[in-house]
Amino acid sequence: MDKNIIKLVLFSVITLTACTTQQADEQPNKRDLIERVLDQSKAPDIIPSAFFHHFPDKFGPKAVEEHIAFFRATNNDILKVQYETLPPQWEIKTAKDFEKVEILPTEYFEPQLQVIEELAKQLKDSALIIPTVYSPLLILHQAAGEGVDEVIKKYPQAAEPAFEKLAKSIENYIRAARKRGADGFYVSSHGGNVEFFGQDSEVWTKYLRKWDKYISEVADSVAPLNILHICGGKYKNLDAWADYPGTIINLPEFEVEKLRHAQEVFKRPILGGLDHHGVLINGTLEDVYTQIDSVLAKGPQNLILGANCTVPDSTSSERLRAIVDYVHSWRQTHQTHQ
Repeated sequence: MDKNIIKLVLFSVITLTACTTQQADEQPNKRDLIERVLDQSKAPDIIPSAFFHHFPDKFGPKAVEEHIAFFRATNNDILKVQYETLPPQWEIKTAKDFEKVEILPTEYFEPQLQVIEELAKQLKDSALIIPTVYSPLLILHQAAGEGVDEVIKKYPQAAEPAFEKLAKSIENYIRAARKRGADGFYVSSHGGNVEFFGQDSEVWTKYLRKWDKYISEVADSVAPLNILHICGGKYKNLDAWADYPGTIINLPEFEVEKLRHAQEVFKRPILGGLDHHGVLINGTLEDVYTQIDSVLAKGPQNLILGANCTVPDSTSSERLRAIVDYVHSWRQTHQTHQ
């Protein structure tokens, strides 16, 4: 049986326990909305939509409150838990300095895990709890600064054990978060874009890619629904990520033709359609609606309308709510596009 079909069945079983009986004129449970878009044999009646940004409070009760307030105010269909855990600081200037990197134990992530657990307790029946997961390269940037890229290029073989240790650290976090109530993970990929190393670079192909992909593989092994986020930048060919696990694909691209191409290549639902620094933020709502009309009329039928990355924190919840509601009603108000 096809692996994606097996995952859909597993996700359906989980969702069935969470969905309540709906009246004919009510919007389905948000978990159910995502389940419907995973079934690519037909277009869902209601198109899901979700946008994300960071919050002032990173941990504790205030962080939980801010996640819930944003989720409810925007009417989002996914509750994405932001990743805010900073690694230890390691000065890396030489090949030997990579030996400073250590595997972070589960306990290191406890403040983040507490946020996930509390969100799951409060909203598990009505929302998908999807924590963000950073890549080994991004965490190394946080630990040593972006200048570490030059050291990696100079000593890629010495850097690989550090990538492995950080991947194993993230694995500890993923497995613990799943036990604390996460439904799946928003897994970020970094390193293959031109701004870092590029897809043809030996740094990427020989030393980094396998540990970048490893995170998606771990998430895929423990959870039925995961979003692969190919982080923004310039890429030679996004098809190269087609062998990564991930139930849903979030791309740096937002043009309709590229979204359709991605649907054909990945054969999985796409999250996106809007640029997180474009019309979505700078245009009028009418401008946004016009772009949404084009994306939904010409793009993949199984689309979760969102942005290609996290939107600026200053974006108002009221604006995002208007956009989400517009998307939810689109198939009912645009029948000519069916």
